[in-house]
Amino acid sequence: MSQIITVWGNPGSGKSMFCCNLAKVLTAGKEKAIIINADSSTPMLPVWMPERLFDASASIGNVLSALEINTALVAERVCVLKDYPFIGVMGYSAGETPFSYPELKYEQIRQLIFEAAKLVDYIILDCSSQVVNFFTPTAIEASDLAIRILTPDLRGVNYLKAHKPLLTDAKFHYGDHLTFAGLARPFHAIDEMGHLIGGLDGMLPYSKEIECCGTSGEMFHALGYCNKHYLQALKLVKERLQPQENTVETETQEEDPELQETGQPESQEIRQPESQEIRQPESQDKEACHELTE
Repeated sequence: MSQIITVWGNPGSGKSMFCCNLAKVLTAGKEKAIIINADSSTPMLPVWMPERLFDASASIGNVLSALEINTALVAERVCVLKDYPFIGVMGYSAGETPFSYPELKYEQIRQLIFEAAKLVDYIILDCSSQVVNFFTPTAIEASDLAIRILTPDLRGVNYLKAHKPLLTDAKFHYGDHLTFAGLARPFHAIDEMGHLIGGLDGMLPYSKEIECCGTSGEMFHALGYCNKHYLQALKLVKERLQPQENTVETETQEEDPELQETGQPESQEIRQPESQEIRQPESQDKEACHELTE
């Protein structure tokens, strides 16, 4: 049975990039994964694959507005990545707006998730920051593992304060979510952030190279640029999904003496590599995946 991972958090925290990196890690052994994004305010198909032209027939909107959602329909609408054939994506097409399709409904979203889960090993739900949007709470409810990513600043703290009351029902298993600090930089007060929100499970440091991958249509090439703290967060997710494996225990931020003392990793861990060191993303991706499987 497929495992469902939901990723949610405040705007600009690196959620979508994390989903791409996580998909690469989870499919390193030729498992299959589908990333689903149903945020019509930012159509993701042209972001994931800017070199391909998609018409409205490829849009997730056609699935969610269908009279009947079944496995065959979902399989027909999944767009498989050319360079990574074990990863498929579903999202809105370029030019579509929040008014292109009828309003999302709980049962349709739930049916989409569970029909897609019949096709692959992992479903990764890349959620909108709007918890009042039907997709995000439905995705959290359906998940085997939920991950919240917050920027380690006042925006992240206040986003969580505003949305936590909306997720108090037991069906959202709020207390079991993993919490990561997204786009963490050396000047962020990581310890203070963790104290204010009840603890952090890891951090996803900012990297200029990762940002460039996101802005240049190469989101699935970013894994090789993730530093050790980002890789530890990915490893923690993998361990939560596969607890039966004898994997090395991931160091969380609370366990890392380096983070306890300074509230952030040493500067060289977040500092970007020299430009001549970043021309081989594929080999770096393989090294990163190898490190996660050790």
